[in-house]
Amino acid sequence: MNFVGYTLVILIITAMIPNALEKIDPKDSFGIGTVLSLLYSLLVVNAVNLGVNALYLRAARGEEISLGMIFNFFTNGRYAKAILFYLLMGIYLFLWSLLLVIPGIIKSFSYAMAPFILIEDPRLTVNEAITRSREMMNGHKWKLFCLYLSFIGWSLLSILTLGIGLLWLIPYAETSLAHFYLELKNKQRPFHAVE
Repeated sequence: MNFVGYTLVILIITAMIPNALEKIDPKDSFGIGTVLSLLYSLLVVNAVNLGVNALYLRAARGEEISLGMIFNFFTNGRYAKAILFYLLMGIYLFLWSLLLVIPGIIKSFSYAMAPFILIEDPRLTVNEAITRSREMMNGHKWKLFCLYLSFIGWSLLSILTLGIGLLWLIPYAETSLAHFYLELKNKQRPFHAVE
């Protein structure tokens, strides 16, 4: 498993391309470049992000993975759900953030397990996955916050290496988050079956 290579490809697709599109028309603050970047993020990055979560979830389970997995949500009717999922989460977090920054941050922790839940049970609606994540994270947000805090030192080292350290930090952090989800899932009582 070449996580460094995977991370480089993922960063190109999810960060470098939108950034390059943004700079197409740098004179205009909301010009064609901004519109193209937003459309690309909505139509490509959202589906890739769910694929990335699926890849790290499989890695956390010790299952076989391949880079092609990051494109799985462009197929089998899952594409529209991937777009709707991140769009709805973004709207919810934006609305919570209007109340002040802290409620938005707290809700981001509440919704953190939703991608994994949706990946494991694609029959769920987007709202059902978000609701299950909120239920799963009850009493566990502080633990997730501490997990994120544990990456601060590594993040500072990544900055000192001009970002090169991110190629190792990102897979480490993503796999840790997937392990966190699996640990929480094993402690939870089973959810009601989806009809």
